[in-house]
Amino acid sequence: MEFHYGKHHQTYVNNLNALQEQAASALEKGDHTKLTDLTQGIKFNGGGHLNHEFFWDNLAPVGEEGGKIPAADSDLHKAVVHAFGSFDALIAHFSAHTAAV
Repeated sequence: MEFHYGKHHQTYVNNLNALQEQAASALEKGDHTKLTDLTQGIKFNGGGHLNHEFFWDNLAPVGEEGGKIPAADSDLHKAVVHAFGSFDALIAHFSAHTAAV
């Protein structure tokens, strides 16, 4: 997680900051073509940053209910069991499909 936070997420932040500086400069100069060209990169890196912020905000230590399977009567538990059959099956599916990412 330290690598993911310090390298991967940080790259989105660094790229977004650089692109925003370039966009501000282009806007100041009235270079709307350059500003338009930067929008896709801003959207991509901004989205990567926001997705990571959402991820970090949703982590919790075990002592604060993190890492625990939801109660059997919760909507989340029911949805997972309905979709995957069990939490063990969800974990196996998730692990198999994300190991290479």
